[in-house]
Amino acid sequence: MRRALIAPALVVAAGLLVPFAPEGSARADAGAQSASAPNELDRLLVRFDGEERALRSEQGEIGPKLDLTRKRMIARGRAYYRLVHAGLLPAGAGFDALVDHAARAERTRMALERDLVAEGVLVKRSAEIDARLARLRAERAPLEVQREAMSRARMALQETEERRMAFARAFETSARPDAMAVYGADTGPIEADAKAGFRSLKGRLPFPIAGRAEVKKVSRGGTPAVELSASAGAAARAVAAGRVAFADRYDDYGLTVIVDHGDRYYSIYANLRSAEVRAGDSISSGGRIGVVGGDGTHGTALYFELRHNASTLDPAPWLGI
Repeated sequence: MRRALIAPALVVAAGLLVPFAPEGSARADAGAQSASAPNELDRLLVRFDGEERALRSEQGEIGPKLDLTRKRMIARGRAYYRLVHAGLLPAGAGFDALVDHAARAERTRMALERDLVAEGVLVKRSAEIDARLARLRAERAPLEVQREAMSRARMALQETEERRMAFARAFETSARPDAMAVYGADTGPIEADAKAGFRSLKGRLPFPIAGRAEVKKVSRGGTPAVELSASAGAAARAVAAGRVAFADRYDDYGLTVIVDHGDRYYSIYANLRSAEVRAGDSISSGGRIGVVGGDGTHGTALYFELRHNASTLDPAPWLGI
């Protein structure tokens, strides 16, 4: 059985050795292999999981059965000892009493032997389960590593494709004359100076949307802000690390998230279609806030504000625009 289980794993592992071709049908073939290999690997791991659960369940039942069998053995052993050491004492009550006494002793002895056999079977089965569980752990360990490697490879391919598409979109003509097209490069988290805090990010604050977006300066009731128009489903991200202070609907802002960056600096992300954080959550620089989209009133544009204490800040200089 072990050999049968390992064989599919070797087939899957062999699939990893096929290099990805950059163009045409070779890329399609590689994609088909990478799509089918995880399915085989997942099915094998699911089979391992099912077998492990069944074995552990059986192992859990053996303990109480073994304990009950041993208690019964002790009780019957004591009873047999008393019957045997009674010797010919029942002979005084007549022949029938002596025969009945001998029969009880024999029945007790046979029951005790059955208990001994049952104990041996349970102990042997428990040892077999322990050995099989150890083999399962040894067999699945490299498969877990392989699945993790394949998952990272798929994510890397997906990120590469998304970056390629975003790069191509960056050269599209802006459809709005009052906005300028920008490309928010996903360069990873940008850390604030330990002493200066959030204010050290002025002029180098990352855009709250990765990839191409059309940025427009706006004002709501005298509050300076920017709107970043992006494709439907674009992710809004935190411009710096902080703690989520608010995540709910608010007046005409729609679904809104406010992040507290410390020193009473706040960033506001509004007109979201969905939020992926809750009030009280910690979020890292570049962490996902939610999905841009809103309720259709403002289109797929992210509304972005900066505030310090009770004052609003013009976000454009902070974003370097």
